[in-house]
Amino acid sequence: MGLFSRKTTTDPYLPELSVKQADKLRELSIAVLGRLGVSGAAEGDHLSVTEDRKYGLFAVARKAAALPERDWKGMVEQHFSAVISGDAGGSDVTAEELLGRVYPKIISTETLARSQQNDPARYAYARDVAMVSLLVALDSPESVTYLGAPQIEAAGGADIVWDAALQNLIAQGPGQPADMSLDEGSFLIFETESVYQASWLAYPDRLVELLGYKAGPLGALLSIPATNILCLHLVTEATSITDISAMIKVTGIIQSQHPSALSPPLYWWDCTTVQPISGHDGESVHLFVPEELASIL
Repeated sequence: MGLFSRKTTTDPYLPELSVKQADKLRELSIAVLGRLGVSGAAEGDHLSVTEDRKYGLFAVARKAAALPERDWKGMVEQHFSAVISGDAGGSDVTAEELLGRVYPKIISTETLARSQQNDPARYAYARDVAMVSLLVALDSPESVTYLGAPQIEAAGGADIVWDAALQNLIAQGPGQPADMSLDEGSFLIFETESVYQASWLAYPDRLVELLGYKAGPLGALLSIPATNILCLHLVTEATSITDISAMIKVTGIIQSQHPSALSPPLYWWDCTTVQPISGHDGESVHLFVPEELASIL
């Protein structure tokens, strides 16, 4: 995690790429689908094929970011050939197969709102978690596709699908933590290759239990600077403002530079709910610590 300059032209839907690069990738993807006999339209972070089938662009964008643009065409053709042959869109996947491949995935509320502009009911099952949104994603080797309400119902309903998504996340696990220290503050950072790593923000109790940790009465501090990164600090009597400052600073640096950036705030889990305790106004960071937590700092 080096320190890089902020990308001023980052695409809002595919943050691995600039706006110009993302537009090129969308055009190329639509052209490739056409040659494969599939008609699609680009809508931000995905290609819409039918009302119930969409092909996510997250995976292909990550591949594109690692390649020179002259190599994109072959990569995109290979990617969507595999996607279509494997039916990654999910409309023909049986309920049993679907339940084995779903995961909870956090996205920004702004991205969710944009995705619902043409069909407000499509993601009506979405959950709010500390001012970000949680959807159910169908995972495949080549793509990640958000399930729509019709697919959720066809698989047995929201309760069954959400439970399966959580169980799959637990089975995947959060990985091994690394110690992070900065300016006398410290916390743990969990970085994996999984785009569902940040989803643990919605399940801090299960995370702590799975890790074998014991949370005190004031719970934990968490942050999700990128889809594959989670930061954690268990709050104890030794917790100080330096720990909070370290987490905010490192989270902000990662979030501003990571190709799969997610959310810059610091969150507090009070053993019951998760809430943001920091906000950003341009380059300025505002901290609003609840009285119960502030009493030990």
